[in-house]
Amino acid sequence: MNLRELIQRVRNKLRPHEELSNDAVLGFLRVLEDVRREELSCAEIYSKLDEYVECEIGCKDAAHVMPLIREHLDICQECCDEYEALLDVVEKMDEEQK
Repeated sequence: MNLRELIQRVRNKLRPHEELSNDAVLGFLRVLEDVRREELSCAEIYSKLDEYVECEIGCKDAAHVMPLIREHLDICQECCDEYEALLDVVEKMDEEQK
């Protein structure tokens, strides 16, 4: 179960203006502690973006091979813009070589 699903389940059980119990809050904190401790920074993404694009162009499931990069691209518009620009350039270069 991911964090969104957990939050939705808790919201569905609460009545209006009802507060979360201490156990529920501690549960959320435990989930947050386990969330991607190894999360990558934008600088790390930039350094690996070419590898990710090459993996994707090579008809491999880049999101499966490099899930942390895909997750970062899903939440960071700047990195996603860089990824899309690089992907576009590489695809155009491949087309010209054919």
